[in-house]
Amino acid sequence: MAETPGPPETPEQVVGAELVDGETLAWTGRAGRDAYTGSNPFRTLFGRIVLIGGLVALYYGYDAVSVNPRSPGLFGIMFGLIFTIFGAGLAIKPYWHWYTALHTFYGVTNRRAMIIRTKPWFAIRNFANLQIEGVAQEYNGDGTGNVIFATEPFGRVRALRAAVGFWGAEDPDGAAAALTRLKES
Repeated sequence: MAETPGPPETPEQVVGAELVDGETLAWTGRAGRDAYTGSNPFRTLFGRIVLIGGLVALYYGYDAVSVNPRSPGLFGIMFGLIFTIFGAGLAIKPYWHWYTALHTFYGVTNRRAMIIRTKPWFAIRNFANLQIEGVAQEYNGDGTGNVIFATEPFGRVRALRAAVGFWGAEDPDGAAAALTRLKES
């Protein structure tokens, strides 16, 4: 028997369910699919370069081992496999964001900013007022906007940073005002 779908989740319902004692809701929103998909083009480009390098190493390593099984081409295969897996993980990130954008919700309360993903599995990221580095806005052509408020390191070196924020928010001015109030509290 097929399940009957419930009412669509609204940002207020999703974020409201995560409020703790004394917390009041200041702003809610939902991720825009186009903006969220393209949220970090550098990471995607880097992933594609590493993926291509890994595939080339796999090809040449396999070619060397097929000619002479005792050749050091096995190291090329091992490193190529590692680079291919790592690069593919970074390169498919936009497709993952495209898939999860419809189930990603944003919220700002008097204590924290939240990014909540409800499907394919539940995940929540909280940002206290001290974690908000600054509030920057970008407006998209369709009236939505991106509100960037933090950065996070990615990769083993931790020198590269990725922007964190509300991508494709329908009310970027309201989000920026709520984040500014939270930062100053």
